[in-house]
Amino acid sequence: MPPVDRRERQLNDDFVAADLEQMRLAVNYNRWLFSFVRPHLGRRIFEVGAGIGNMTLQFLDVADFVFAIEPNPACLRVILDTIGGRANFDCRPWRLEDCDWAEVRRYRLDTAVCINVLEHLADDAAAVQAMAGGIEAQGRIVLLVPAVPLAYGSIDRAVGHFRRYSKAALRRILQAADLQVEKLAYMNFVGLLGWMYNAHVSGKVQQSNRQIQLFDRLVPWLARAEAILPPPVGMSLLAVARKGVSP
Repeated sequence: MPPVDRRERQLNDDFVAADLEQMRLAVNYNRWLFSFVRPHLGRRIFEVGAGIGNMTLQFLDVADFVFAIEPNPACLRVILDTIGGRANFDCRPWRLEDCDWAEVRRYRLDTAVCINVLEHLADDAAAVQAMAGGIEAQGRIVLLVPAVPLAYGSIDRAVGHFRRYSKAALRRILQAADLQVEKLAYMNFVGLLGWMYNAHVSGKVQQSNRQIQLFDRLVPWLARAEAILPPPVGMSLLAVARKGVSP
């Protein structure tokens, strides 16, 4: 069965917001994700696909300004209710392909951050090129995507993932957009084992609250272990790439 492109259905689909609300239970995991991308962030962030703001709140603590896009109305309501009044934040109900790029560039953004969104887009190469066009020269693209194509399974299909990524595939996309790849790194080896089990043994289409909370208790230990010994493969893949100087 082909993956469902939930990005195309977001104007009338509340599933994404419900799924992200579930992930709010993973407090330690969200902090771990943020710590993984934090060293690569600039001061003025373009967040592509803010969801319900699980990461946005952490970006706002370290950045001068965050401009976010989020096309799902259910997600957008949560964001606006939670952080809509902050002076260093603005948000638009846009898909990436519908952005007003003149407006985006007026914000002089130095970092485009896209966390667990690229895999939902049919044309991921065009998406990366668009992000690069929206930020300043010498700005960075920071991507976090699901890793290991072999792990693709029932939950990926249920949430509308087109793909999971290898380092080689992600590098090709970044280089095709004339970006200089600075880092490619895996994280969350233990989570990958659980995902593989769901993909090839249990066939589950959704993680339970109990599973998420149990895993979240392990995260501080996993984060320390992987900081000392980075894993050769993992559930997620971080990519950091820099835009060149405009001619």
